[in-house]
Amino acid sequence: MKKWIGIIIGGIVVLGAGAFLLINYTNIFQAGEEAALDDYISQYEAGDYEEIYESLHNDRQERYAPEEVTERYEKLYEDLGVEARSIDGLELNEDQSTDENRLYEGDWTVETAYGEVTRDIVISLLYDEAENAWHVEWTPDMIIPGLNGNRTLDFNFTSGVRGEIQDQSGEPLAFNGRKEVVGFTAGEMSEDELTDLADVLEVSEESLENTFNQEWIGDGMFVPVKEAHRFSDKEKSEFNYEGLQVREQPSREYALDEATFHLIGYVGAASAEDIEASDYLAAGDMTGKRGLESLYDERLQPSGGYEIAIADVNGDAVDTLFSEEAEDGSDVVLTIDGDLQEIIHGELEEDSGASVALAPDTGDILAAASYPAPSPYDFMFGITQEELDELEEDEENPLLGKFNRATSPGSTQKILSALVALNTEGFDRDATRTITGSSWQADESWGGYTVNRYHVEDGEFDLSRAITSSDNIYFAQTMLDLGADRFVEGMEALGIGEEYDSDYPIYTSQVSNDGTIESEILLADSAYGQGELLISPLQITAIYSGVVNGGDVYVPRILADSEAEVQVEGIADEDDLIYLEDAMRSVVTDYHADDMERDYASFAGKTGTSENKMSQDTRGSETGWFIGYDQDEKDMMLSLYVEDVEDRGMSEYSAQKFADIHDAYRDLE
Repeated sequence: MKKWIGIIIGGIVVLGAGAFLLINYTNIFQAGEEAALDDYISQYEAGDYEEIYESLHNDRQERYAPEEVTERYEKLYEDLGVEARSIDGLELNEDQSTDENRLYEGDWTVETAYGEVTRDIVISLLYDEAENAWHVEWTPDMIIPGLNGNRTLDFNFTSGVRGEIQDQSGEPLAFNGRKEVVGFTAGEMSEDELTDLADVLEVSEESLENTFNQEWIGDGMFVPVKEAHRFSDKEKSEFNYEGLQVREQPSREYALDEATFHLIGYVGAASAEDIEASDYLAAGDMTGKRGLESLYDERLQPSGGYEIAIADVNGDAVDTLFSEEAEDGSDVVLTIDGDLQEIIHGELEEDSGASVALAPDTGDILAAASYPAPSPYDFMFGITQEELDELEEDEENPLLGKFNRATSPGSTQKILSALVALNTEGFDRDATRTITGSSWQADESWGGYTVNRYHVEDGEFDLSRAITSSDNIYFAQTMLDLGADRFVEGMEALGIGEEYDSDYPIYTSQVSNDGTIESEILLADSAYGQGELLISPLQITAIYSGVVNGGDVYVPRILADSEAEVQVEGIADEDDLIYLEDAMRSVVTDYHADDMERDYASFAGKTGTSENKMSQDTRGSETGWFIGYDQDEKDMMLSLYVEDVEDRGMSEYSAQKFADIHDAYRDLE
């Protein structure tokens, strides 16, 4: 009996030991499996691709070279712009797993530059009995589920087109057209042969050498050398003779060329600074470099489309990860009348100055020209430093957009000074002042300084006659009587010194450099448009528009979808506005009939001359102004100023140009 008890006890001990060893072995076996799985996930999520490769099963390392794993991870994830990645929710598939092959299923997620994607992933673990260790059975499917076999990840990008800039009738002013490119076929021309054409191409030999030796060039490829909006027939013939070819490529075009250079601007490749300053530009994008192209670049800018898909050996997409349709940029429709813009530029392109046309009842900018102006294509297709220096040193400032910049208004200021006076309690517009001689000063304290007038007429002057004859002395005396505080207050009431919240930037005007007028001489000069007074053509044209539309000064607007907005309401009583209109009509009939009277219109307006000189004893250059309209229609207020008119008839030159513009515009009807 005791013997059997001993045998039973011994058996129990053996069984217990066996069970203990089995359980312990199972735990160790399972712990190794879980450790291998955890190691892979942590290495993957940390981007430790070399560690992943080192931990792969031997047969995986024999099948895949290190770079096929590490470099492929890096390349594909860099192309996708992977920002984060994770593997979650792994569970053992017991039905398909064996003792030596364990299959875990879970969720694979990556956050990329194109969005987030989640897919099912299967991680296979193989047991290596010799090493008593578990290893990941790696496949390309581990990079992106579905990438097995000979499949590749294809990136197909599409692009929309930049929106057009159109005039008020829908005619394109800036549109997507073409350019011409001259180049050679690689393999058909040697480097020496190309550099020998430096003079023909007007390109340096060094530049041609760099072009010839670009790494991407292969035999049979067309290699561009120089581009232009259009080459002349003579240039094309010479290029062809020398074995070069001219091809067309897509490009931005500008219907009115120089006439809209300052207004619309031009486009160019986005620089690193452009990209850093925006939240929508990327390398290779075209962006506005000036004017409306720059101001409304984001609106005009197209958005790119793409399809990122797993493709089979034939290149056919079998599984799309991300896709988005390309979208064209939005068109921008302007209030600009393209015909009028072209006419103004054509009439004034030999001059230096600016012109603005506004619709008085809305503030619509019908034209805004600055002259002279270069071509946008000069900057788009390669301006030399010498050419740029020449433009920058030109005294006529062709690179400066002048229609929205504050400048001296000359005697066109007299309408504003008249408004200040008419809005002053106690001022009598019919009261007269006796004025004689060509000059005047308040008293001896002015020293040698005098107010001069160009039309010397002795007699009695009321406000209307002073406007009509543009009498500086009348306005100087009147404003000295009203006082500096009233002048500043009255000008501010007209919007001088205010910022305009316009859809096109307007430089802020000023009554003086510090906003106050402390001296009598400065006040007298300011009253007739000299002194430190500065107003942009856009703003003063808007104020003149208020005289003819019933008294409201509209904010100048250039976008057709902008709301009309009043900047200043009721600048004068209706009776005073009619009074000013009558005076402006007399300016034309009494002093400029030969230049401006037309059968088809009743022109009215105000001339102005501003003088730029170092002292009163010298004669400086003269700028001639005219701001006016047709009293029969009252549908357009047109201002223009021309510099250096001292030997061309002074403001009479500008008055004649005003009429010439209307003649040409009428001929289109």
